[in-house]
Amino acid sequence: MTRTTGFLLGAGASYELGLPLVDELTIEFKRSILRNWNAPYYKVSRKIEEVLYPLLNDNSMNYEDIIGRIEVEINRTRGNNQLYQEWYAVLGRYLEAVFILLLERHTKNEQFINERLYLLEEIKNFCSEKPLWIFSLNHDLIIEMIAKHYQIPLKCGFNTYKEVSGIKFEELSREDMEKNRFKFIYNEAGINLVKLHGSLDIFTYLDGKSYLKLAHNIGNDSTLIKGINQLISNDPTIKQGVKCTNEITYYDENNVLQFLRMTIMSGKHKYSSKVSHNMDDWFFKIFKRHINYVNELYCIGYSFQDKHINSVVYDWLAFSNERKIIIVNPYIKEIPNDFKHISDQVEIQNKGFLNFLNKKNKKMDIKFNQTFRDLSRKKFIKNNV
Repeated sequence: MTRTTGFLLGAGASYELGLPLVDELTIEFKRSILRNWNAPYYKVSRKIEEVLYPLLNDNSMNYEDIIGRIEVEINRTRGNNQLYQEWYAVLGRYLEAVFILLLERHTKNEQFINERLYLLEEIKNFCSEKPLWIFSLNHDLIIEMIAKHYQIPLKCGFNTYKEVSGIKFEELSREDMEKNRFKFIYNEAGINLVKLHGSLDIFTYLDGKSYLKLAHNIGNDSTLIKGINQLISNDPTIKQGVKCTNEITYYDENNVLQFLRMTIMSGKHKYSSKVSHNMDDWFFKIFKRHINYVNELYCIGYSFQDKHINSVVYDWLAFSNERKIIIVNPYIKEIPNDFKHISDQVEIQNKGFLNFLNKKNKKMDIKFNQTFRDLSRKKFIKNNV
């Protein structure tokens, strides 16, 4: 039987390309919030400050822990409308901070990423005859850049096109979602990409009823990042001295102000009924349905800390003994507890993403890159603790 392959990507899959792990992003996140603690945009009431300030100064808490606590406080204050709205505003500002920090890192590392795309060329071997399904928990644009660089057909489920402020987007309407009309590749070469926790290049609009994703098939490898920065710089409300939290605004063809809502999901309650996010559960539904096209799933750089993801992977794996997961992670030595009783369907490869892709070639380049990246991370952490 010809096996259909899928990748489940966690933060470790983008680490070697210069994107941050949780500890790095936590340092940047806390530093950014504390630096602006008394700025009007980040100012909070005394009651909220008493909860948040100690968390931001607690070295045992990462940025997702802090956002998770905000989500808890939102649920606790449902009976107090003013405090409830204040906590929701804080959640929006903190998710926006994650968006901005990741965009800044992506922008600053543009040359670093482009110079290392050749180390990812072997991904073509996984999608030369059948589509490679990639389910990504990351917010970055690495897969889009790879597909553009190597001219690999890429589909993300979006069906039509729309232009916003001179920038081309792919569009997925509410009607298409409700009728399960998603544009993917099924019987030919290419990549299908489903981004489960939001992305720098995906936005909701029309009051959250539809989605827009920057078109990946135009320009060069850096066009997506430039497009996002252009949207922000052209935001008319910012030019007027106003800031819409977790949103980018633009004027449509009728000169009516419209809103693009950022889709970054973080914290401890992703796809939970306890807290609503700009991004609803449609992409999670796509994941649950379309993982069944795969019978061999490589979990790359994923730590198995997301219960909602683990549950889907477990149900998929337990359905058939013909299915298999391969954990590609240099730090996971044992099979995760949820999967130990079906360990005969689980394999662990203690490798990074680049070593996994390149079985024989480019080993010295990869080793040099890994050493450089590890030293950069250690230096960054040491200088900021």
